Amino acid sequence: IYIDKMKQFEQCLNLELRKANRVISQIYDGFLSQCGLKTSQFSILRAIKYLQNTTNSELQDTLVLDQTSLSRALKPLIRDGYIEVRPGADRRQKQLILSSQGKALYKEAEGLWQQAQSHVAGKLGPEAKQSLLEMSDAVVALKA
Repeated sequence: IYIDKMKQFEQCLNLELRKANRVISQIYDGFLSQCGLKTSQFSILRAIKYLQNTTNSELQDTLVLDQTSLSRALKPLIRDGYIEVRPGADRRQKQLILSSQGKALYKEAEGLWQQAQSHVAGKLGPEAKQSLLEMSDAVVALKA
């Protein structure tokens, strides 16, 4: 009943995207929980894996995260030895790389992520999946 009443009003794009994001995150988190990671942490490990040697600033840009959110997500990964922090080009900058433990965790998590990816893609179907990816690109482009 509540949802039907809400549909009488113009839907808030922000709310609708956040609801969809929470559902997707819960699904991926469910799969990744087997290795003790949250989707946000896996995304960071994945970005560092592909960037190989990166900085906070590059990660912020890549993942479209603010500094506070990135720092909060990085802290346990660094503390637990999955990410190594090395001196950067200057004193303000630090280089982030996956440790051997981080590479092993990423490899374990990647299979679980692939299961989540296949699960969601299968539920959405090819057309909705492609529309979601295109919509995501369009929304992220608003940042520019």
